[in-house]
Amino acid sequence: MDWIETTGRTVEEAREQALDVLGVEDAEVEFEVLDEGRASFLGFGRREARVRARLRPKLPMPKRDRRRGRRNRAVDARPGAGTRRDETEDAPMNDEQQTAEAPAAEGTPPLSRVELAARAQAFLAGLMQEFGLTGEVRVSNLDDEEMSLDIEGDGLGVLVGPRASVLNAIQELTRSVLQAIAGEGVGRVAVDVAGYRERRRVALERFAREQAEVALTTGEERVLEPMSAADRKVIHDVVAEIDGVGTRSEGEEPDRYVVIFRVGVAPSAAESVDAAGRAVD
Repeated sequence: MDWIETTGRTVEEAREQALDVLGVEDAEVEFEVLDEGRASFLGFGRREARVRARLRPKLPMPKRDRRRGRRNRAVDARPGAGTRRDETEDAPMNDEQQTAEAPAAEGTPPLSRVELAARAQAFLAGLMQEFGLTGEVRVSNLDDEEMSLDIEGDGLGVLVGPRASVLNAIQELTRSVLQAIAGEGVGRVAVDVAGYRERRRVALERFAREQAEVALTTGEERVLEPMSAADRKVIHDVVAEIDGVGTRSEGEEPDRYVVIFRVGVAPSAAESVDAAGRAVD
């Protein structure tokens, strides 16, 4: 992915702006500090910090995996259940072999994307069993840049948690497990439970439009609840398509939140606003 550049009053604030634009968490982004900025003296000579950022690049996929292409496999998390697979696919290792095997020794060919996805499925299936849950883990998307895994079943709300705190932790843990096996070449890892993230996106889009309408009508800023970087990106993207309103992010993780305001009304934090309605810190 190409680099993007963001600015802020401090380097940390510029990094937060980049996370909002990319809609991902800190661990998935590579940063470079271009300018650490300079504080003003009596209101003069202030220079903003400037960073550039991009999604962490991944290693090229092995040729054998490119030929095999995408897979849409499912792992059954019921105790003793096997793994369904395509007829043309090699038989996978069982769950104990997959989860217990140490990372490949030096000189061993790296695991393919399909094999990494199988490891992720086995890990998530084992996690569900530890929770006493039954369900199915499916690879819904697998390409050079991203791996998406969906957990389907009944009574899985415990895997989501308040404000998706448990789901986000599971997603980060899954990515860490794969990084321990394959290093930084894992790419993006997305985990969803029973379609929660899609329902959340639709609800956020509707909520963003409603709050933008209130800000546009009343001129009052709408301060939203703290959200993850991915949720904040949904708000920013929706409001950016509505004339007359803009957004900015404030606060520090994990309590960072979005403010929706009417363009032309001075932001409460004394920030300037560009032509697109985005805050220029």
